[in-house]
Order: sequence, then C-alpha cells, then structure tokens
Amino acid sequence: MKISMLAAAAAVLIAGSAQAATNLVVNGNFDQPSTGGFGEFVSIPGWTSNTGDTIEVGTNGTYGLACYNAACTNLELNSNFAGSVSQLVTGLVAGRTYALDWAYGTRPGGGAQAMTTFLDGVAVGSNSYTGNGPATWLLTSVRFVATGNAALLTFTGSNVGGNPSYGNEVTAVSVASVPEPAAWAMLLTGFGLLGTTLRRRRNRPVSA
Repeated sequence: MKISMLAAAAAVLIAGSAQAATNLVVNGNFDQPSTGGFGEFVSIPGWTSNTGDTIEVGTNGTYGLACYNAACTNLELNSNFAGSVSQLVTGLVAGRTYALDWAYGTRPGGGAQAMTTFLDGVAVGSNSYTGNGPATWLLTSVRFVATGNAALLTFTGSNVGGNPSYGNEVTAVSVASVPEPAAWAMLLTGFGLLGTTLRRRRNRPVSA
C-alpha cells in the first residue's frame, strides 16, 4: 500500500509538471493553414501581420531547409518585404517564470538577414545571418517573468544595411512555464522515497 501511495504521489507530481509545461503559443509551428508548399495569407491562426502585408508560410523543403520538426513548416519574415508578426500569448500567471523558445532558420542566397524578438515591445532576443554558409536551424531560448496574464510576442525581420533580402525563417515557437525549484525538489524527493522503499522490499528476508 505504501508503495502504491508513493507511486501515486510521484505520478501526480509528474502530471503537474507536464501540465505546467503546456505550450501557450497558438500555431507555433505555422502549420495552419496547410499549404502543401508555400502560401501568402492575410491572416493565419494565432498570428497577425503588423505591416498590413501578407504572412508567408511554407514547408521547410521549399526554402532549402531540412525539417526542424514533424510539422515541417515555418514562417518566412522576409519574402517580398521585411515582415513583422505578433501574437497575444494568454494564460500567463503574474510572477511566474516562463521559457520562450523559437527555432531560427537561415536561407542561403537570400542576402544578409536579421530578426528581433519582442515581448510587450521590449527586445528580448535577436538572430542574424550574413547570407553565406549552409542552411541551418538555431534554437533560441530566453526566460522571462510574467507581469500579467498575457504578453504580446512579436517577431520582426529587417533588411541588414538596407539591402533587399529574403529569409528569416521561424518555427517551433513556444511559451511554457518553468517548474519552480520547490516543485522539482518535491518531485525528486518523491522518486527518492519510492526508490528507497522498493530497495527495502527487495532486501527483505523471505520467510520459509
């Protein structure tokens, strides 16, 4: 009974941790709507254009990039122009720490590229590419403390040096709660107690 109770407690802790890590970003892989190649849209689920221009999304292979994830889709900020998109991320808890992640892809032959990431208008990250070298993906991660129940996430591309370019690929965007140290301590303690109890049962003499 004690083992089952400890196992149940550990399972509850694991479930709580998984729930806390839920991605709050809508359409973070830019796989909606389905394009079958690439397409330009006035709007897409979760995201809004800040420039009044269309939003270009497509499959990774269209731009000479390997698939970053199972969705194999991404946003391209610089196509016919330097684009900017935003999403109001909701479900935050003030005072809680969150991890903001995104994968940045480079497009060879597109010229120098640069992108800045903002939260509520404050720059929190940047990516750039000289225009030379192979197509690659770079996962960028920053942490922030929520000040309210929502935050405006923005990706803005630019033409470096005023030169026309295309590229600035983005996918795998996520905002997820970072487990508090106390929660991790409880989780590790639960596993430790469970392991100790199991070892004691294995070492218990067997009665004849």
